[in-house]
Amino acid sequence: MTSRNVHPADRLRARLAAGTPLLAAGCHDALSARLAAQAGFEAIHLSGALVSAVTFGLPDLGYVGASDMVDALRRVAAGTDLPIIADADTGYGDPLQVAETVRRYERGGAAALHLEDQVMPKRCGHMAGVRLAGLPETVARLRAAAGARERLVLIARTDALNAAGEDEALRRVEAFAAAGADAVFVEGARDAATVRRAHEASGGLPVVVNFSAAGHAPEPIDDLAEAGARLALFPVAAALAGAAAMSAAYREILSGRRAPEPPLSWGDFTTVLGLPDLAEQEERWRPAEPEETP
Repeated sequence: MTSRNVHPADRLRARLAAGTPLLAAGCHDALSARLAAQAGFEAIHLSGALVSAVTFGLPDLGYVGASDMVDALRRVAAGTDLPIIADADTGYGDPLQVAETVRRYERGGAAALHLEDQVMPKRCGHMAGVRLAGLPETVARLRAAAGARERLVLIARTDALNAAGEDEALRRVEAFAAAGADAVFVEGARDAATVRRAHEASGGLPVVVNFSAAGHAPEPIDDLAEAGARLALFPVAAALAGAAAMSAAYREILSGRRAPEPPLSWGDFTTVLGLPDLAEQEERWRPAEPEETP
């Protein structure tokens, strides 16, 4: 059995158990997922902040709901068979709603999701004004998620490091592990010492590290791996590069009254989309021309 025949959630679990860290590319649609796979990534990350940006043109201030994320998840899944790690914010409600969110994400193609311990409306963890939900409430959400999932990898995220300090963050990590989390995600963790303490507090669960452009860059992932980091998220790096390139192209069109020379040819672009294979299939399945009658 090849790895492609294994369920994406099971592939992700096996990969997180390996010693080398897994890098997940931030994607928001089928095209970006195809490009990430072509580049050689083994996993995809779908960020709520990115969905808010590309869907509504708004910052990460709680505008995105479960339906928005599931719609985006399906678009990403249409472009890849790589495991998708999806942002589920707070789960979008109380434990009952969290359980349904998990079921909808799993049906939509997620191999993993991460739940955080903010109150709604939540906000980007790097922004001021983050408000934490109580630990009992957060644990109840996680237990509901663990009970509702079938194979999905459950990542428990805490924003307590910046909002309430490291001791509170580690207390929550320990409780998350007991509630059924498969991995822990301490938002804002940047150094090996913090990652190691989170790894130990969770009883040895894989630690997720966020390489978001919104905050200070963590230490190199290979250094953090020695402390227990097994998954590195790059949620918006490609989107920022793409936005800059689009902005430059629009300015050049206006100033030069012509289209700029594209860094990617149309032929290469359609190849990414699978046109050569589809054209071959079209030709193979073309109906035979009817014979002419005398």
